[in-house]
Amino acid sequence: MKRSAKIGLGAAALFMAATFLTGCTASFCNVNDKAHMLFMFDPGVTIYTNSETRVVDDETVNNKQLVIDGVVVDGIYTYTNFDANKSLNEIKATTDKNGLRFPSIDYWAAFDQIVLEEAFKASNKSIDSIKKAEDITTYDAPELYKEGTRGFLDEYGYLKFGDDAEKDQELWVNWDNINDKIYVDASTNHSEKYNVYIDELPTSDFIAQYKKSMNNYIASYRSCLAIEDGYYGTYGKNELPIKIEGKKWTDWNGLLEFLFVWPIGAFVDVLTSGMIGGGVANGAAQLLAILIVTVVVRSIMLLITFRSTRTTAKMNELQPEIAKIQAKYPNSNTNNYERQKMAQEMQRLYKKNRVNPLSSLLVMIIQFPVFICVWGALQGSAWLSTGSFLGLQLSSSISSVLFSAEGWRTGGAATALVLFLLMSIAQAIAMLLPQWIQKRKAKNVAKLGRNPAQKSQNNKMKWFTYIMLIMIIIMGFSLASAMGVYWFVGALFSIAQTLIMEAINAKKAKRSNK
Repeated sequence: MKRSAKIGLGAAALFMAATFLTGCTASFCNVNDKAHMLFMFDPGVTIYTNSETRVVDDETVNNKQLVIDGVVVDGIYTYTNFDANKSLNEIKATTDKNGLRFPSIDYWAAFDQIVLEEAFKASNKSIDSIKKAEDITTYDAPELYKEGTRGFLDEYGYLKFGDDAEKDQELWVNWDNINDKIYVDASTNHSEKYNVYIDELPTSDFIAQYKKSMNNYIASYRSCLAIEDGYYGTYGKNELPIKIEGKKWTDWNGLLEFLFVWPIGAFVDVLTSGMIGGGVANGAAQLLAILIVTVVVRSIMLLITFRSTRTTAKMNELQPEIAKIQAKYPNSNTNNYERQKMAQEMQRLYKKNRVNPLSSLLVMIIQFPVFICVWGALQGSAWLSTGSFLGLQLSSSISSVLFSAEGWRTGGAATALVLFLLMSIAQAIAMLLPQWIQKRKAKNVAKLGRNPAQKSQNNKMKWFTYIMLIMIIIMGFSLASAMGVYWFVGALFSIAQTLIMEAINAKKAKRSNK
């Protein structure tokens, strides 16, 4: 087969493999999950308070009485605070730079009013049951939110962007409908209801920019694999948890997701929730779950590929004899006769010792998709997106924590640095250990001569190993810290596996020599 054909087939195989494995890393987040995330990034500009007045620039300002569906709510007031919405401020800076007209604050306040009314209806609350501002929302008071105090707007504010998943509604449909209501009122009723005029409304260009920016905010959040409904992770500019819907076992897409991703993610969920329910601290429970899942998955894979793994280890035992054969044919890379003779001797050696040199390739073919599936499951696990350990938030990437002043202030950066170093060192040892063992065994026959062809092949293998090592370290640096823990534990398992298999084969070799 021509080289160009081989390259073409290889590229096609890689493309098909990448396409096949894409489902392993697909997001489990549905419309409702994404809508909850979007609301955390843009909860509006309206602040709800129990105070009738507030002080701004040393002046006392009267707040507006809260009105829901035309009914005045006693004792609760509202005021608009655009500066508190970090996302809108960032979007405004972008639109100003692009020369787009930004809607007035009255437009955003009208939007909040409609969202409040929709959330109020969905919560089945009565006007009389609302006694304080915290009954409506606590997004402007994160300390209350994290303690479990949640108003009906926290629960149902997602209706601003999406609706029940059972309706198969697309994201942004509700937002468009609310925008249309304000537009109709401004154009036909002269802002009679919402006090917004035509020239205060957003342009189509602004709407496109707003949706693009908001979608970008949530694009990296994929941790929506949970068995039960609950508040997971930290999202939005206020870094508050959101409610993730529990996923049924039928919510998988594709064979690999069904066989590996969903079961592994569910296993993490059960382990973590069970340990937290048993009194294990949040954060420590996630780390223990990663440890258990890694060991279980790697042990199962070891059982499946045990014969191939033993063969790979046995190849290391044969290195002295392989080196002797290679030394007999120093010109095998240019001389066809020597190449054929060397191949024949190598084949007889493999046959005599019942070794298949392609077995290591089989191990990689089996392990690679499983590795990607485990990665997808841990990335998608809602439980792993929440909790922290020694100040390090497991959902945060090591890089973001190290380059954050807040990370160094809380001590999370120091934890991230230690984790990164341990992961990198463990990965380097795990990947290079087989080569070190092979080199040590071939050392005794190094003086017999060198085989340029084998030297070239060994150099290629070394470069391949180094490239893979660098890629894993870079990924561990940029992905969630939970993945860094997984790679560290996995590397320790690989080191132990290599050493144990080496000891077993060495023991058998001694017995056969007696």
